[in-house]
Amino acid sequence: MRRKGSCNHAVVGVIEAILLIGLLTIILSTVQLIYVPQLMEDREVSHMDDVAKQFAQLKFAVDLQAGGLTNTSISTPITLGSREIPYLITARAFGSIYVVSDACTVTVNANSQSYTYNLGNIVYNADNAYYEKQSYVLECGAVILAQQDNDGTETMLAAPTLSSHLTGSNLDISFLLLNISGYADRTSVQSSLETTYIRTNYSSSSSTDFTDVSSITISTSYPNAWYKFLNASLDSDAAEVTLLTQSVRITPQDGYTIDLSLDAVKVCAQIGLGWMG
Repeated sequence: MRRKGSCNHAVVGVIEAILLIGLLTIILSTVQLIYVPQLMEDREVSHMDDVAKQFAQLKFAVDLQAGGLTNTSISTPITLGSREIPYLITARAFGSIYVVSDACTVTVNANSQSYTYNLGNIVYNADNAYYEKQSYVLECGAVILAQQDNDGTETMLAAPTLSSHLTGSNLDISFLLLNISGYADRTSVQSSLETTYIRTNYSSSSSTDFTDVSSITISTSYPNAWYKFLNASLDSDAAEVTLLTQSVRITPQDGYTIDLSLDAVKVCAQIGLGWMG
């Protein structure tokens, strides 16, 4: 009888161990499948907020350089990715940043002539594992947030330097075109988690006044963001803003004229550490 009781106690012990292991497995599975993805998504959202603030700092830096025409270099940090959580099964979120030449084109038609300005920009792509994949873009002085699935979801987080004034039947527009140009072949960092630096420096500028403007066309990969901004910024009685496939066009309304004061500023940008001459 003692031997039989010992066997029963042993069986009960084994069953208890199996139940405890099963309970622990359920708890770990619940944490892994429900709480960990939410936690990681929150981490990636927080990282995107940090990048948005860093791009605001980058815009502030280049606006200072474009407006003051100084030759002082300014470095702005950009945090490219976010790390996994230790001891749990999680994925890293990598990021890449580029200086893209001729990414945006502004074409002015005035007095039966056409004038074209090719502009470079800075693009950050977040390869998020849990949150939506997003891009932050510094284009022509504007900061744009775009979804990478090309669904047309674009938001202009910070506006470019553009102003307008309507006097009678004449709309006078002032527009600063910011051209980002890569420096010393240091124009990208790909698939990284680290914090890199974008070093910018004023290079050159030119100013042109146009009268009797028949159209201003901005060719861009983010036409929706530009359309919303221009539609809200310009007087609809004097100017019509038209959304096209990969561009936005400004034309004068019947009975109105448009004059344009255009300042084109070139700013050199280097991604990574190093000096700019």
